[in-house]
Amino acid sequence: MFIDILDMKIIKALQTDGRKPIVRLAREVGANEATVRRRIDKLLKQGIIERFTVVLDYHKLGRVIKAFIGLRVQPAKLRDIVDHLSKHPDVQVLYRTSGDTDIFAEVIFEKMEDLNEFLEIELNLEGILGTTVTIVIGPYKRCPWTGL
Repeated sequence: MFIDILDMKIIKALQTDGRKPIVRLAREVGANEATVRRRIDKLLKQGIIERFTVVLDYHKLGRVIKAFIGLRVQPAKLRDIVDHLSKHPDVQVLYRTSGDTDIFAEVIFEKMEDLNEFLEIELNLEGILGTTVTIVIGPYKRCPWTGL
């Protein structure tokens, strides 16, 4: 799969506003509408663009406590722990990692008490050997896809 400069311009413009009309998008990237429409269709078909989504402002939703939780787990329990955490609505992302932790969870809560409850109840699982919790004070740069 070959991606050229025009594809990258289209991707960058869509990251800023995925609802941008094709007419405006074409004008921004310096191509005609038909070309831009074909390129977007190609990027979707190739799976480079997976979907168009909504980026939420979690602070406006009252979700102001963000933390990263590193988990050391027993290898035999890894899948059970991932399955359990995947179902929790406050777990935004789960990563498989190497190094000091096996799983890295990104969580967002309304208040500190919710985070504490999550740590005491949801992470009270057989197979979790240890946790490291890092509370986010603020972003220097947000993810362009999720806004997190």
